[in-house]
Amino acid sequence: MQNQARLPLIVAAGGTGGDLFPVLAIVEQLSRILPPHAVLEPVFVGNRSRIEGRVIPARGYRFVPIPMRGYYGLRSARTYSLAWRLPISIARVAHTLSTVQPRVALLAGTYVSLPVAIAARWANVPIVLVEINAIPGKVNRMVAQWAERIFVSVPACRDAFPSSVRERVLVVGTPIRPELRTRIDPRIARGSFGLDPERPVLLVLGGSLGAQSINSAVEAIRDRILAAGWQLLWQTGANYSPPLNAGIVARPFIEDMASAYAAAELVLSRAGGSTVAELAALGKAAILVPYPHAANREQHHNAQVLAQAGGAVVIEDASLSAALWPALEPLLSDGCRRQSMARAAHSLGVPDATERAAGSLATLLVGT
Repeated sequence: MQNQARLPLIVAAGGTGGDLFPVLAIVEQLSRILPPHAVLEPVFVGNRSRIEGRVIPARGYRFVPIPMRGYYGLRSARTYSLAWRLPISIARVAHTLSTVQPRVALLAGTYVSLPVAIAARWANVPIVLVEINAIPGKVNRMVAQWAERIFVSVPACRDAFPSSVRERVLVVGTPIRPELRTRIDPRIARGSFGLDPERPVLLVLGGSLGAQSINSAVEAIRDRILAAGWQLLWQTGANYSPPLNAGIVARPFIEDMASAYAAAELVLSRAGGSTVAELAALGKAAILVPYPHAANREQHHNAQVLAQAGGAVVIEDASLSAALWPALEPLLSDGCRRQSMARAAHSLGVPDATERAAGSLATLLVGT
């Protein structure tokens, strides 16, 4: 009988669901494709107060909390806490690496990835980066020179990395959660949320944390949406509770996104890399409102990829309250246009992105 081989893997991802779920999809696909004698032992690193602190332990994985937080600009007092958060996080990760002895570090490029990248570099642990946006984020640009491989979503992202690392950049697409691929009858999906199975649904997503500007703009026109014969399935985030009436279902966070997408005829959303990839993979027409405060304008680049293909309408956050209804009204009444946009979005989908990334990672993990 062949002895089992331990394959420890350190994983850093989180802050938002859009950053966490693609990496989680890679890890879970990796578990399915490894040889029978190989036992994957992933250890996730993240912030206990963010989405990873809830999702990862619930999935049964080991979770190591660190106090690392993001960069909020020089005017924010929260930025200066990095003076103690970063070294403490590096020390905690370094201790974890010494006990776990991972073969590879898989990093999503968010703020929690930085101390893991530094500690992995010091410990000579091979680094694999995942970039879900159309252009590289700050952390991935900072640590790209250390990476053994870099998985990106689109060719333009590869070209945005320094020429010295491009030979290590693989265009695989953005991995999506496997449950989203489940085919669900739209009427059954609507009924599962308590909505009328026969009436169309506008799915409103502000990201896993919600979006105040989107919430306010939708609140202002919700009666018009209902009067047009539509229903609202609304992910509001934790800090917003709209008045409810018939035809509106609002939740702080939607767990069953497979049913939510299946229920939706049209989507209003931020333009995170994961969301744009999901819209493309599932073929959903969308109105996208890029997050305006990202220093790198990643969401603007993500949105333009879909818009240039004809799969989305883009509205700037600053003009959302005035521009939303003029953009939304013709889409609510024109099914042919929605179908055309859905087909255009679907043409950009990469259905095997998860398999591509996991397959490449497996060769590195087993071979190290």
